[in-house]
Amino acid sequence: MPSLLPVDLYTNTFTHSHIHTFKYILPIKRIFVSLQIEKNETLQKYTTLMEYDDGFILQKNANWSLLNEGLAIPISVYARFNEWDASILKHGSGKQIKVLIDGEFYDAILKNQNFDQRKYPGHKDIIQIRYSPTSPIVAKLRSIFHESYSYLSTQRQLKENHHRQLMLPNDIHEYIRLYLTPNPDVLCMECCPNTEFEQVANRLRDMPEELFEQSNDDKFFMADETASVEEKQRLVKYRKIDRSIILTLKRFYDYRDEISGEKIGDEYGDSVVEAHHIDYFTSSQNNDSTNIIIISPNYHRIIHKNNPRFNRKKFQFEFDNGEVLRLKLYEHLKN
Repeated sequence: MPSLLPVDLYTNTFTHSHIHTFKYILPIKRIFVSLQIEKNETLQKYTTLMEYDDGFILQKNANWSLLNEGLAIPISVYARFNEWDASILKHGSGKQIKVLIDGEFYDAILKNQNFDQRKYPGHKDIIQIRYSPTSPIVAKLRSIFHESYSYLSTQRQLKENHHRQLMLPNDIHEYIRLYLTPNPDVLCMECCPNTEFEQVANRLRDMPEELFEQSNDDKFFMADETASVEEKQRLVKYRKIDRSIILTLKRFYDYRDEISGEKIGDEYGDSVVEAHHIDYFTSSQNNDSTNIIIISPNYHRIIHKNNPRFNRKKFQFEFDNGEVLRLKLYEHLKN
């Protein structure tokens, strides 16, 4: 019978002196942690509820790749990985990691792909989390995202071209959130099935998109007397994650407007840019970085006023009157 670990209730950390000192910060809901360590030793402890911290790095929609072989890390968060473990930014490097899902560890590989740089000069490094289709982590993800996996499997059987990117229908919204931990060999993955989307879908649909994007004060959501406690907490959680992704993108583009490529207001001592969700968050709940762009307040108002289509192949907004607004900066949308 393993002994319980000493826990600091203020920092939500735990240690085990016989192997290593662990300080896994779990930025998700209450979770019963069963850590399978080397030498077949299991460590167990119930952690306390934590607020989100700086460990959050990305949100990714469920797709065939995630449910079979892995996912790519957006280039916009490479700087975060540099702070976490700079060795992974070396071209061709890789290492075994543990991914924590629902209190269990799963094996994976964190890899900086070793493509021929002479053949592809100037190509950015590609960092991926990799695993095999028969691995335990795939079985876990398929069991959680069973709606996505069932739909995608059926569609692949119907399609002759299996290499074609398959899109989930509008009634399936499933995704993961990934967090760095203080241990450079451990990532924490929060899985959000379709039921989570449905819990707040109606309340978000009633909220104007511009109002959501401009509401930086969490008290705004908590003051809604018609919302349940769970709905309020989830909305606050969404907004915190949204702000984290937005800040990462602003830093990635050095606070430049992606349409003009310029720093708006920089000559006055401060650059003013805002985040826009390409597919409105209030209807899609899509916080993936590839659904967010950083633009000036003026362009932001024009887009919301006219609701143009966004052409992802040409990286441009297309208006009904034939006018277009093309992005000059769109590196993070290429992933």
